[in-house]
Amino acid sequence: MIKGIYTSALGLIPLQKKLEVIANNLANVDTTAFKRDDSFANQLISANTVVNNGSVDPTQNDVSEQTFTDFSQGPLQQTSNPLDVAIDGHGFFVVQNQDGSTSLTRDGSFTLSSDGTLVTRNGATVMGADGPIRIGDIQQIQSSSLVIDRYGVVKAGKEIYGQLRVVMPSSYSAISKAGGNLYSLQQSAQLQDVNPSSVTIRQGYLEGSNVNPIEEMVAMIQIQQDFEAGQKAIQSQNTTLSEANQVGQVA
Repeated sequence: MIKGIYTSALGLIPLQKKLEVIANNLANVDTTAFKRDDSFANQLISANTVVNNGSVDPTQNDVSEQTFTDFSQGPLQQTSNPLDVAIDGHGFFVVQNQDGSTSLTRDGSFTLSSDGTLVTRNGATVMGADGPIRIGDIQQIQSSSLVIDRYGVVKAGKEIYGQLRVVMPSSYSAISKAGGNLYSLQQSAQLQDVNPSSVTIRQGYLEGSNVNPIEEMVAMIQIQQDFEAGQKAIQSQNTTLSEANQVGQVA
């Protein structure tokens, strides 16, 4: 009976963690280029092991949920801002953080620093094929004449300022979310430049989140129902155990 209680209790842990993942997805339904996370349960610790070894902490030893990121493309949303760009296809923009490290992002809501360098909203430098892209004073250039073509070439009239660098990591498992719509790279990660003709850079657009709020809400309701079922199973077994302990007692 005790084994059944432990098994039921352990079954609630992955549900709780999955609920946290869904809540985070819903919180970012309007975040530019956000990629939803999902999770799957690993094999639970044997309840027998938990019973026989009181030192086992299920919350620490049972890595009950592994999360993974869905990198499918979100919808493209028109903004008409000349410094907003979206990747239509696979790939990531390359940015250099203020500490000199390299990160990747799909968020193309760029702006200009005080010296006219193309940067992210968090101040990371947007990297081009030949280094940072410096446009200068966009007011003098006139925003209407600034063009970022489908290949990522940044120009105004006959003046070319650079070409956005778009890359793919050796594996999606080699990158991880680092906050601020950035992805950090593992030391073993290798980046391969994407052929400009295989993707389309769209100026005046931003990629939306790939979270489907209806699907996430349905999944949340299902988890809540499963959690309630697990709680009832624990209560039922606990009641049965209490009644069993009364057997043989002298009145």
